[in-house]
Amino acid sequence: MGDRLLKVAVVVLCSINAAMWELYTESTIMAVLWGMTAVAFVVWIAKDINR
Repeated sequence: MGDRLLKVAVVVLCSINAAMWELYTESTIMAVLWGMTAVAFVVWIAKDINR
């Protein structure tokens, strides 16, 4: 359970980081990279649950 909780924390932090990059620096490329990292972790979590 701790491993999954850590992955969820990474998703939350990556999402916040993406929002901050977009809002404060207007760097869409970095925001998209952080968003893709969050999506990758969500996919990883989903695959973990299915196993």
